[in-house]
Amino acid sequence: MDKLFGRKPAVELVPTDRVVPLHFFENSPLVQGNNMAVSLVFDDVLDPEKLRSSLEGLVKREGWQRLGGRLRKNAAGNIEWHIPTVFSAERPAINYSHVDHGMPAASHPAASKIPQPGERPAVVADPDDLADLAWEAGYKPGGISDYLTVDKPVLGLRVNSFTDKTIVVLQWQHVAFDALGMQYVVENWSAMLWGNADSIPTPCGADGDPFDPLGKGTRPTTEKHLLESRRVGLGGILKWGLGYGIDMLVRAKENRMVCVPQSYWQKQLDKALEELRVEAIEKGEDVSKVFLTEGDILAAWTLRCIVRPMGMDPNRTVAASIAMSLRKAFVGDLIPEPEKQPYVGNAFGWANVLVTAGEVSDKPLSWLARQVRRAINEQGTREQHEAYYNMVRTSGTGLPIIIFGDGGMAQIGFSNWSKSGLFNLDFSPARKTPKEGSCRPSYVQENHGPVKPADGFFVFGKDEKGNYWTSAYKVKGQWAKFEEQLAKDLEAGI
Repeated sequence: MDKLFGRKPAVELVPTDRVVPLHFFENSPLVQGNNMAVSLVFDDVLDPEKLRSSLEGLVKREGWQRLGGRLRKNAAGNIEWHIPTVFSAERPAINYSHVDHGMPAASHPAASKIPQPGERPAVVADPDDLADLAWEAGYKPGGISDYLTVDKPVLGLRVNSFTDKTIVVLQWQHVAFDALGMQYVVENWSAMLWGNADSIPTPCGADGDPFDPLGKGTRPTTEKHLLESRRVGLGGILKWGLGYGIDMLVRAKENRMVCVPQSYWQKQLDKALEELRVEAIEKGEDVSKVFLTEGDILAAWTLRCIVRPMGMDPNRTVAASIAMSLRKAFVGDLIPEPEKQPYVGNAFGWANVLVTAGEVSDKPLSWLARQVRRAINEQGTREQHEAYYNMVRTSGTGLPIIIFGDGGMAQIGFSNWSKSGLFNLDFSPARKTPKEGSCRPSYVQENHGPVKPADGFFVFGKDEKGNYWTSAYKVKGQWAKFEEQLAKDLEAGI
């Protein structure tokens, strides 16, 4: 019957596998809809066997085996983890591949397109140009369904070797972990590589979902969400979803990488902080409480570069959704201290910034950055996360998120991976030819699919030279407008 309808037959179940239900955050289309691949470019020749054995060794450790688990549907149609009790050559802990290209990176059609930073902020590359290095030849990610009919671990490693560089690609189905979960994976992978296995903690959540109370609402909320009055009703959701859905699913999109050098973003941050300090003095407020992060100014700057050239009605709502990890808010409550037992999985919430197109275009960057910081501070508390997911449970829409704003708003998303520390990894022990100095990535990017929302920005962090790297898909033609605005700002000395 499977052959008749072109379906892949179900994989035979292994009776000795440990079967574990999906956690609350894993049982969501937000994560199941995307397979991820993060490419780390090292300007060194690395030993692929050392990379493989160290990552495989991590997954085999107590509490980490879930990353080597397989995904299956049970008789009720629910997806579950099937975790081998013993990993073997036939059923490995990770999905591994190595390609030796036998040439300098500059001679390879894809690797030659690895971008270099400049002295000014610029759109520097199309991350999809490196997709053939991130995935197996001819593979197009199809989401979690790719894992349901094969005996394939959820975590993968692909190593591309050149005579002068190595591109190390970490692949995973998003149910395995989010950006901060990735931090724990790569940090402890590095610890294995350096021979520091004794320092590796055992993760929590291997035998149960610590965020179950949040998902099921088994304890009462203590306050309302700050944006409850701005919640979009069903009619507005349909209107918004129609426009955003067409952008995401129908209209052609372009993927681009933006590099923002430290000489630029530092100037913007210093200026914004000075403006806010002057304002605090004028209002008689405590100047020492003026605070912005580098991520705040980068998000505000990106919003301005997007909105200004689009010719929007000044009164149109602009909604910026900023992904946040829930770990900090729930440490000591649902989860232990990460140093003792990190939570390697998905645990995310959102800070929502609601402004108008006119405010984004006309107000100082310091004002916009402060709106970003205020939203993160005020909506990032334990009580606000509980209020948010209470609304999710009781919304009746079936959506895994709550929409704030209105049906005609422009939606922009941010996922800041800086805390993942990808640019801080030191893979020196994997060098084929030992030498002095660290071995850190010079470039980081990601590829994902099949869900590719428009204007969903990934911020990968800053490299050793202080350059920030960020990428997103935009509707075809809009990146050209972004670049035009960037040129105008630079010409005007902004």
